[in-house]
Amino acid sequence: MAYRVILVPIMGDPAEQHALDLTRNLTDMIRSHIVGIHVRHPVGLAVAGGIVGPGYMTRGVVDALEASGRASAAAARDKFRAWQEAADIQSASTPPSSGSVTAEWCEAQGPVAQEIARRARTADLTVVARTGRQYAVDSDQTLQGALWESGRPVLLVPGESKAGLFDTVVIAWNDTREAAHAVSAAWSLIARARRIVVFVGGGDRQLRESADDLVRHLAWRACAPATVVSDPADNAGAGLLAVAAQENAGLIVMGAYSHGRLRNLVFGGATNIVLRHTTIPVLMTH
Repeated sequence: MAYRVILVPIMGDPAEQHALDLTRNLTDMIRSHIVGIHVRHPVGLAVAGGIVGPGYMTRGVVDALEASGRASAAAARDKFRAWQEAADIQSASTPPSSGSVTAEWCEAQGPVAQEIARRARTADLTVVARTGRQYAVDSDQTLQGALWESGRPVLLVPGESKAGLFDTVVIAWNDTREAAHAVSAAWSLIARARRIVVFVGGGDRQLRESADDLVRHLAWRACAPATVVSDPADNAGAGLLAVAAQENAGLIVMGAYSHGRLRNLVFGGATNIVLRHTTIPVLMTH
């Protein structure tokens, strides 16, 4: 699929600069409209997992929280505008006749996951920055909205991207609808790869045969030659990251939570391991 509209949440994460730079890299290949967004959560305090509304706070506390929210929104807008100016990207709210790369800034107020999901559903791709090694998957409201609630693909950016970002792509294949959806969503990037590696976790013979079917499908799509690499170990997530490092890959393509999000959060799983420990971008769908 072509990423004509790309959503980039700007929520105060230092890695967002890398997410913006990677998005610019994408637009060098695909003329896109980039939408930066910041979401302000309604004023409230998280107490023991619940929300204490403004009615339980003094006017001074409410005013301070609202001022902090406005300041965060202004900082996010300034970050996006500064990046846009440095990248020499014109502003637009309607498609230009020239087909050039354009950008737009928007702000929303409401539950973060809900607002990000709503905006992501009308974008072709959402590019999400990820914090450092202590990343908490289950508390990232931006990722929750973009990945779990939008039905659209997400490109997770953990830091600065390497040169030749999409030269080698690793596809994590487990013969599920989530994996098939991820491959379909990543065609624009897979088609530009010089090398493709199909990773299969575990020693299941039928899964290996399915991976061979994917390789044949890639050949019919006139993609670069693809090879299958399997890892018989039980920890598919760690195996996937190890293969990506060994192959010097710049991108991982995978389905997310094919065994269900709750099971993965409680018992761990490939998705959680990759989300927490990847050092290269990952395109995911759920």
